[in-house]
Amino acid sequence: MKTKLKILHLEDSPADAELEERELKKGNIQFEKLVVGTKTALEKALKDFAPDIIISDHTLPSVNSTEAVKIINQQGIKIPFILVSATVSDDYAVEIMKAGADDYILKDRLHRLPQAVLKAMEKYRAELNLQAIFDSTSEGFILVDTNGIVKTFNTITAQNILLNTEQELKIGSSVYD
Repeated sequence: MKTKLKILHLEDSPADAELEERELKKGNIQFEKLVVGTKTALEKALKDFAPDIIISDHTLPSVNSTEAVKIINQQGIKIPFILVSATVSDDYAVEIMKAGADDYILKDRLHRLPQAVLKAMEKYRAELNLQAIFDSTSEGFILVDTNGIVKTFNTITAQNILLNTEQELKIGSSVYD
């Protein structure tokens, strides 16, 4: 990886943070890292640090990984999120992935962390490229799920909806509204 990644690390154990940092270095990942351990510090870091990726423990004193994903989504931040936990059930792993996490790694398999980071960043950059193409087309597109809930849309569509209905199109809203 040629550029230095900005990693926001949600972790309350200095020893675990050091182990994860060591694995990233072994994987030849160039990075700048900020470790935070509270909900307040997470919210501040999202604004001030502007991370490229988030690596998160599951349970911290004032926030857990599910809440962290919700905070990120509520702020409209779209960056990779990797859960690193000592134990996580298969059901919870599916739940966190549905909520927006890109991967999860058990702490006894930390050797997977560098590859997970690289894979998540590659996917994220590909999505950014597709979004740029999607936004630059002269045709309007809206992606909705089977319930008619807006998943994404391009700039032309947003402008036309606003012009014709005086309503702002939002992700998560119903097309029937």
